[in-house]
Amino acid sequence: MQEVSLISGIAQIALYLALIALVIYLIIALKRITGAVSNINGAIDNIEKQVADFTEKAAPLIENSLIITNDIKEISGTIKHQVEKVDDIVDSVKETTDSIIHFEQKVQREVETNVFDTLNMIAAISKGVRTFWSALSGSHNGSPRLMRKADKISSYSSADTEEDLY
Repeated sequence: MQEVSLISGIAQIALYLALIALVIYLIIALKRITGAVSNINGAIDNIEKQVADFTEKAAPLIENSLIITNDIKEISGTIKHQVEKVDDIVDSVKETTDSIIHFEQKVQREVETNVFDTLNMIAAISKGVRTFWSALSGSHNGSPRLMRKADKISSYSSADTEEDLY
């Protein structure tokens, strides 16, 4: 029995030594875990500081971008309004130009008609006066009247006819 108690004592010592080694290992592992956790906490604190700095710096930028966005909206609205005004002005100028062109064409037709009528009347009067003068000059001499008619017929333009000479 003594042998059993000796073996049991040696087993107990081996178990206690294993338990002590395990506890030492767990303590070392816990120190490493604690160190890693503190490193993680330090990194998180560093990230929080950087995020806070970024947020602090980004806040005015965000406010400025909102102001700029509102200004751009106002400017684009004003531009749209001005473009509508310009479109109205262009339409008005186009209508006025069309009206002026129509008026010019109407006046031109009227003036051309009156000018041509006046020119035709002057031409008719001049032909009548020439005919009258030729009739007067031909009545004094008698027979040369026929010769003068032939000369005048050949001297007139192709638009004059023989009937216009009488």
